[in-house]
Amino acid sequence: MAILRSGKLHRFIFPGMVVFVILVVNPVSASGQITATIADSLDYSPIPFANVIFQDGKSGTVSNMKGEFILSGDTGDSITISSVGYHTRRLAIKDITPFSTIYLAPKTITLGAVNIYPGENPALKIMKRVVQSKDKNNPDKQHNYSCLVYHKMTFDFHVPEETPDSDSIVHKIIEFSKDHHLLLMESVSEKKHLAPDKNKEKVISGRVSGFKDPSLAVLPSQLQPFGFYSDYISLLDTEFLNPASVKGLKNYIFILEDTIVEKGDSLFYISFLPKKDVNIKPLSGSFHIHKNTYGIKNIKVSSKNPETPFQLDIIQRYQRIENTQWFPAEMESQLTIHANSGINSMPYPLVGKSKSIVTAVDLDPDLNPKEFSSVVFEDDMHSDTTGLEMLRYEPLTRGDSATYHLIDSMGQANKLDNIIKLQKNLMRGYLTAGPLRIDINNVIGYNKFEGLKLGLGLWTGPDLTGDFSLGGYYNHAFKSKKNNYGGGIKWNPEMNSQTGISITYNNDMLPTGNFSFHKGKLMNMETLLKNYSVTTMDREKKVMASAESRIRGPLSGKVFFSHSEVEPLRIYNFTPDATIPSEPFTNIEYGINLRWAYKEKISKTAFGILPYPSLGPKVWVNYIRGTQKKDELSDSYTKIESQIEKTFRTGPAARTSLRITGGWIDGWNTPSNLYSFFGTYDPFSIEIPFMFATMAPNEFAADRFFLTFLKHEIPLRQNKPGSFKPELKLISKAGWGDVTETDGASYNTFNKGYFESGVLLDNLFNALFIKYGLGVHYHYGPYKKEKELDNWSFRISIDFAF
Repeated sequence: MAILRSGKLHRFIFPGMVVFVILVVNPVSASGQITATIADSLDYSPIPFANVIFQDGKSGTVSNMKGEFILSGDTGDSITISSVGYHTRRLAIKDITPFSTIYLAPKTITLGAVNIYPGENPALKIMKRVVQSKDKNNPDKQHNYSCLVYHKMTFDFHVPEETPDSDSIVHKIIEFSKDHHLLLMESVSEKKHLAPDKNKEKVISGRVSGFKDPSLAVLPSQLQPFGFYSDYISLLDTEFLNPASVKGLKNYIFILEDTIVEKGDSLFYISFLPKKDVNIKPLSGSFHIHKNTYGIKNIKVSSKNPETPFQLDIIQRYQRIENTQWFPAEMESQLTIHANSGINSMPYPLVGKSKSIVTAVDLDPDLNPKEFSSVVFEDDMHSDTTGLEMLRYEPLTRGDSATYHLIDSMGQANKLDNIIKLQKNLMRGYLTAGPLRIDINNVIGYNKFEGLKLGLGLWTGPDLTGDFSLGGYYNHAFKSKKNNYGGGIKWNPEMNSQTGISITYNNDMLPTGNFSFHKGKLMNMETLLKNYSVTTMDREKKVMASAESRIRGPLSGKVFFSHSEVEPLRIYNFTPDATIPSEPFTNIEYGINLRWAYKEKISKTAFGILPYPSLGPKVWVNYIRGTQKKDELSDSYTKIESQIEKTFRTGPAARTSLRITGGWIDGWNTPSNLYSFFGTYDPFSIEIPFMFATMAPNEFAADRFFLTFLKHEIPLRQNKPGSFKPELKLISKAGWGDVTETDGASYNTFNKGYFESGVLLDNLFNALFIKYGLGVHYHYGPYKKEKELDNWSFRISIDFAF
């Protein structure tokens, strides 16, 4: 284990034991040391990183993560205690008793304005040096390293003590909370870093009260970043502008609150808050900056977003390893889920408190570059908690032990593990029925051509066939009055692997003129919405064999072979002279689909494979060879399709994204094989990403096409009071497509160029993790409709509100 390999465990254990024995046996040592705690006078919570000044301002110290500090015998007659957001307090030394608690009163007014006087703000000058020294103080830039991180998190309702006992539910909560937590989870993760940008974190052991399955124990490790050096800090999947960044210097106000001399080192105590009129996701808090290195020693950050049902407060303490490198030592988070919110229906806030302790730090580990890949976070936990018990850095409290004892028994009695199992299965698209799996994608569905679809899909589970799965499906489409069915065999070596092999048969409907790119088993909303808007389909009997995998790093792909019999059912909109549908034909295809995402990072958890947000470019390429047989005639063809996408930061909050898509067919001989699914027009409909909103499905055809989509996103009112936080999206789309000359057949093409622009106001309101907005798109250019209203499309946008 890393903790044994480093040989540095004694540095953490033995000094701590010595201090513990000294304090317990003799609270006031021979030198007159006194230990005390600083706490909030309202909720009695400890105040970390409070400044304690003594010797008439000549020296001082800072309280630790628990609000504790130590006074020696030479502190003078009095001390002054201060912290941002609290009233300063001055006390006589004689009035401070060992292990006493000193309360600071929170300020009841907020800062309305800050006066900046002529000359450079001294705090800003210091922060400029911090930004200039970031790479030097950031261990990711300077060293390979490895470490262990112990995580612990509890959840409890915050019920005011003055609440009347007449409320029986509240009374039960108060009584329960005296000796137990609602939820307790622990985990240990092993972190490895290969400078400058390769990371791997593996959760190696965990436990969650009430559950044998430890999957939820990954939560504490995901609440806050490991370090505070990136330009943007991700908290609960929301990116905030780091005040310690070049853009942060321009968008935050910095105030030099104090200078503390601690053990010979000077610390600058600097508070920060966003400027009044800047449009950024706001953070507020304070730094302790080490004067000699301009490194961050302590940081307190609060993320207060009125539009979200929660608030996250984090604190981090850094230590100097071998007196050369600043490195995270302790991290704490407090996740407050507001009362009567979409998540918490109780009238009291639900508070999750998390603590992470970094141990076994090695700045010169023996690392194998082959260990690092696009997978930067991996859940490798098992139900056996032996590893956690061996690596637990802090002993359990009496309340912790009582929680495990009581909640575990309740969980076993109520079979709470079934909830976790259900959540995992739903995210993978199925429900369990004994040894079988019900494919929920085939239980109910809808598209504009087939209408409502009801049916059932059944596949064998691992208890029956191990890594293999056998099964099939059947559904009935009520609008098209067609029955769809199919089946096959699939192989996945592990539940969260991107590797798989399948052989399937389908007698189903195929969207006309569609084209798609490899998704790599990553969750994708775009495909679901696109399928909803299909209006023309062909009947297809298809046998297909495919194999897919993440090939190397950011590159993933799929190879396939298929044999299909296609029967067109309708006259295509792009064939104005046709009087009957195209003739049936047989199609044989084989090819490869590739996806490359620059420096893409993904997490593999028990709940699925999830990508981290990325601005890097993504490239897709399809190469397909095929043979069509119709009326005893056979022709071969080649398809080459490609797509590239890139997102740019164009301001502290704004983003601009560009997607370019193109395709080319050589040798086609039936209109069914042409590209035609470019648009999703309806006067009033749902917003479909990367599709023309004013072009009807299958309105135009092409064997060569080129499309561009440009989107500029500006979140509004981020730093304004209130919960109304709309997002403005300006969208422009352009495309060109043509068909090679044929034997007298006529096709509608858009070879003169098709253009539309739109405005979307997203996040106008949200409920239950879904945000809603309104938009409008307008078509102009050579193919503009005669009736003006037909050039407009009004949309309702729906997206996840994470």
